[in-house]
Amino acid sequence: MSAFRILWLVFIGLPLAGWGQAAAPLTLPQALELARTNYPSLRARQAGIAAATADVRTLRATYLPQLTAQAQALNGTSNQARGALLGGIGPNVSGVRDYTSSQASWASQGMLFIDWPAVTFGRYRADVQRAEAGVSQAQADYEQELFQHQVQVADAYLLALAAQKAVALQTANLRRTQSLRRVILAATQAGIQAGIDSSTANAENARAQLQLLVSRQQAEQQRVRLAGLLGVPTQQLAPADSSLFFTRLPALPAAPDSGSLLRHPTLLAYRQRVAASDAAAKYLASNNRPTLSLVGATWGRGSGAASAASPDGSFNINPSLGAGLPFKVYNYAVGAALTWRVTELLHSRRAATAQLARSEQARAEYSQQELLLRTEQQNARSQLDLARQSAQAAPAQLDAAQRAYTQAQARYNAGLDNLVVLTQATLVLNRAETDQAIAINNVWRALLLRAATSGTLSDFTGQLP
Repeated sequence: MSAFRILWLVFIGLPLAGWGQAAAPLTLPQALELARTNYPSLRARQAGIAAATADVRTLRATYLPQLTAQAQALNGTSNQARGALLGGIGPNVSGVRDYTSSQASWASQGMLFIDWPAVTFGRYRADVQRAEAGVSQAQADYEQELFQHQVQVADAYLLALAAQKAVALQTANLRRTQSLRRVILAATQAGIQAGIDSSTANAENARAQLQLLVSRQQAEQQRVRLAGLLGVPTQQLAPADSSLFFTRLPALPAAPDSGSLLRHPTLLAYRQRVAASDAAAKYLASNNRPTLSLVGATWGRGSGAASAASPDGSFNINPSLGAGLPFKVYNYAVGAALTWRVTELLHSRRAATAQLARSEQARAEYSQQELLLRTEQQNARSQLDLARQSAQAAPAQLDAAQRAYTQAQARYNAGLDNLVVLTQATLVLNRAETDQAIAINNVWRALLLRAATSGTLSDFTGQLP
């Protein structure tokens, strides 16, 4: 390895030497809870549920009686009906005057208007069901994303712990190498060992230092990834150094039955998309139905023109504001109105047909997800079984490596073997220690994968301290 690469590794490794010292240890249950409450994407999903729920309340309110108040004050020519109306929602009172006059006067009108779509022939119910299906879909999407994110957080946590464990193992290996180096240097200086042994010891010590720096770099990368999934600054995160995931195998559950997928959050979300699409199709189909509305209004009118004619047949006109604004006539009207957009018979049928096609698409996507989950479930069973077998075989490897190292060290000290044999035994021991820790950690990760494919993390989280 070049001197430049050694210096570069030392440069990036030194700032990471105390990478977990400033932050409080975080357990896996704490990490899962922190991710649930703090991750921005999950909070956005929760806001989406609240918005969909508010949409249902808003929709229900649109089918309640609507009360409208209106008031107008106009100034115009008096050759008009008293209390004329420009636009608005009230009835426009019209009539014929027996004279023409361009003299201006004030006119006023005020109205209260009630409109209630009392009978919609099923459209109201279909509309509300469509909105409620939107709430259920938003909730299912949140549950799906929460479940998937919890799996990602747990896996990232286990990987961060594994990287942290690798740092500890490489630190112990460096100390072992440094201790051997001190003994060899003392022996070569005293002329007991050959000078080449000191050079070899120096090289092995540098290699152990580089391995430690690489492990620290990888640990920092895993810690940054975990912090991103939790939505917290990296410097505030340090996984708790739990020996549980490196010393004890978890209890392995029986193989899940095929029906367990029915409650899987992913399939529930896809199933709810089908339901929401069907509800939308039902609503679109109901748009071709009429609406029976109950309507009512009461209004008053005022005018600056006199109500009765003078003896000469003319009408006195008072152009003042006080004469034209006060109401002089009051009226009311109640009734029912049946509205039917006949052309919607064609439009709604086409829209409903298009939406039903989307429902079929959603059903096909549901079937595809179910197939993928069943495939992943079978793979998870195989991975868990293989990880268990590896973890059971790792202790024998570690025991043999420890014996080989002890024997090689004793033979080297006795002058029966050279340093190359002892170095090889050291490498084998370091690899065996790493394999032992990673093998047990991989069983926990495989159990997490199995729990993810079954749709519930209880088999995994139930074994956490």
